[in-house]
Amino acid sequence: MEGEEKQNQQKSMQALFFEINRKYVGKCFCKMRELEIHPSQIPILAILGKNRNNEYSQKEIAQILGVKPPTVTVSIQRLEKMGMVCRKQDEHDRRITRIHLTDKGNEVIQKGLATMHETEKYLFSNFSETELCLMRRFFNQLLENIDAMPGTVEKGCPLPGEHTVVK
Repeated sequence: MEGEEKQNQQKSMQALFFEINRKYVGKCFCKMRELEIHPSQIPILAILGKNRNNEYSQKEIAQILGVKPPTVTVSIQRLEKMGMVCRKQDEHDRRITRIHLTDKGNEVIQKGLATMHETEKYLFSNFSETELCLMRRFFNQLLENIDAMPGTVEKGCPLPGEHTVVK
């Protein structure tokens, strides 16, 4: 244990951050595989599941996620094939196809939320309320710092999530 602790102290903050992310995403992939969905499909289901009466166009979903419409195309097709979402033409504009959640999709969301809560419980166990409050503040500060970094995402350099779509 002592050698492992010393080795962790020698890792850069960035290396620790990447290791945490890689391990956490790996665990989440396994959990979501049990639900027969890909983690990249979860945000789409979550958007559709916030209000079961809402229907969104593919373009609207992409805007909410902050990605390009083709990025969500394959995921939506896959979700439709699995019976989790349905498409229907917009009543007012026949050029627009609306996407909505099916009962099966809603069931998967409920199971997925339960899995996420369970995973979060494990992830943040052994932290005090004060530490969790500080961690939230640190995470938000990291996001602000990333937003303030010079440079923009160039064409051909996809944002995370834009290249993880299930085919």
